[in-house]
Amino acid sequence: MKRFPSKTKKTENVRRQKARPVRQPIRWLKPVLQGMAICVGASLVILGLLQLNQKLSIAYWDIEAEIPLQKQIEQFLVKQGHLDFWHSRAAVLQAGLIQDIPDIQHLQINRILPDGLLLKATARTPIALWEGEGVKSQVMLIDEKGVAYRSLQRGETLDLPILRLQKRELAQAVLVLQALHQQHASKLQDLSEVIVVERDWRLNFAHGEQWKLATAHPDKDIHKIINILAMPRWAQGYWRMDARIPQRWFIRPAKQEVI
Repeated sequence: MKRFPSKTKKTENVRRQKARPVRQPIRWLKPVLQGMAICVGASLVILGLLQLNQKLSIAYWDIEAEIPLQKQIEQFLVKQGHLDFWHSRAAVLQAGLIQDIPDIQHLQINRILPDGLLLKATARTPIALWEGEGVKSQVMLIDEKGVAYRSLQRGETLDLPILRLQKRELAQAVLVLQALHQQHASKLQDLSEVIVVERDWRLNFAHGEQWKLATAHPDKDIHKIINILAMPRWAQGYWRMDARIPQRWFIRPAKQEVI
């Protein structure tokens, strides 16, 4: 009688196959590739900007200003050397020019694409010289706003009145000069110096003339003095005016010696 193997034994003798691992996608590769792409793109952009920066370098400029100021501006631009687009921006050049050339009052800079500059500048107009306490070693130029913007250069001659007073008195001194210019412009040309001693304002003119004013409102007293000197009695000759006492003024003939 044949024996047949039982089904249970047959299944026990079958080898069990190991489960194959499932391959997982490489998760770090994608961000690495993205980072490389960003770096390459950024490098290309930077390279393009550098090339454009050089292509837009300044090759010429036009300067509209008075000749002395024009020369100073041109010397400044030449001193800068190679002006690429980044270093020739209007804000950068304007800041450098105003700091380097204090004679500039107003400055306008326009870019002429691709490689040009147009500069329009106006110069300050000095109305007086200032020699105050503590700055006797140098004489400063004063503009119409009372700003001491630079020192008088060696060899520079200006026919302007000199102010001998404190810095805090500059603004009021400018008002005095402006009042004198409005009321009697020719008298301003004869003015040689303005001195403030304690509470007195002294205006010294040619031919020994001198006006002494109170410190309260010296610019307003100018108008009254001009009106008095316009009277027929005082229209001829040169006079010394003492207007320090509001209730009583003194007038006497001028002498060449002025104190």
